[in-house]
Amino acid sequence: MYFAFDEDQKSLGDTVARLLADQDGLRAPDLGRDAVDPARTALAELGLFAMMVPEEQGGAGLKAVDLALSLEALGGALAPAAVLDTLLLSEVLGSHGTAAQRDAFLPPLAAGELRVSVALSEKGCDDAPHAVLARVSDGRLTGTKLLVREAADATHFAVAAQGPAGPGLFLVSAKAAGVSIRAHQDIDPTSGLGAVTFDDVVLDPDALVGAGHSAAAVERLFDGGAAMSACLQLGIAARMLDSAVEYARTRVQFGKPIGSFQALKHRCADLAVALEAARSATYYGIWAYSEDAPDRARAVSMAKAYAGEVVREVCNEAIQIHGGMGFTWELGLHRYLRRAKVIEHAFGAAIWHNERILIETLRDEFGQDATVDWKVA
Repeated sequence: MYFAFDEDQKSLGDTVARLLADQDGLRAPDLGRDAVDPARTALAELGLFAMMVPEEQGGAGLKAVDLALSLEALGGALAPAAVLDTLLLSEVLGSHGTAAQRDAFLPPLAAGELRVSVALSEKGCDDAPHAVLARVSDGRLTGTKLLVREAADATHFAVAAQGPAGPGLFLVSAKAAGVSIRAHQDIDPTSGLGAVTFDDVVLDPDALVGAGHSAAAVERLFDGGAAMSACLQLGIAARMLDSAVEYARTRVQFGKPIGSFQALKHRCADLAVALEAARSATYYGIWAYSEDAPDRARAVSMAKAYAGEVVREVCNEAIQIHGGMGFTWELGLHRYLRRAKVIEHAFGAAIWHNERILIETLRDEFGQDATVDWKVA
């Protein structure tokens, strides 16, 4: 099987990378959020948010795998965190939304007029998407979500909650009565993470995505978020490795570039090998998600878990290769490490995904009807 990105996919990724390269504020050492709106506006004008919107709603009708290189560029440029949420919801609505939901939400999503944040994580809740504690009863939503990206700027939330027929994904206006937002104190203030409380919020009659198959919509949201997050992690790791290699080439010590010393050469080579392995796992994971392959769950979890492990190693090693300068605020390497740590825990932490890989492997061996306890110890 021939597996490689075509010229259109490469061109889109390059275009996104060049556009974000002009957004210097995204990579400034300070942790302000002043650069978020200009960057998001530029991406909307480029048409990025329309890429996975079906053609019937004015989009390009692309799949997630078509945006893999663009997502890498978003990660390497520290693009606004909730860009992923907009792309993800447009894909999920295109796959599971009703005709009314697609017509109502997808055109403004494609134009960048709506700012959607995914509300998934909860306190004391397992990472499994069907284990959420928020609940919908008699058309009213109650619960609290944590680590919601750009919560204060959102126009709508995509909330995973238990409904009458099991877990479902509900679209909620940020201005609805009973919605309150509290900013988190976190390691990456540029992500705008917040806790969102839904206190007996009255839902619209058409709030449930994929009525009749609501659990499938939640699972697709979770898997898509994990696969796309792995691409963001790749972008961060590649950017940090490039920075370390360039510094090793130009930093002179004892009359020689430090990159000529065997210890640093081996360290950079090991990081490059690890990054290529993560790239292979991630590309397959997002392809499996896009094609809804039989091994989608395992492939996505392998991508998310391994990409998280590699980006953590690359960031730590790259900072050390820069020596004492790597720890300075002005150089800005801390920005990439901060963002990587936030992404690492989005859409399932590594421990949960590693257990899922084991579970899916055992199911392949003993059959899909095997009883499995999804609770992570």
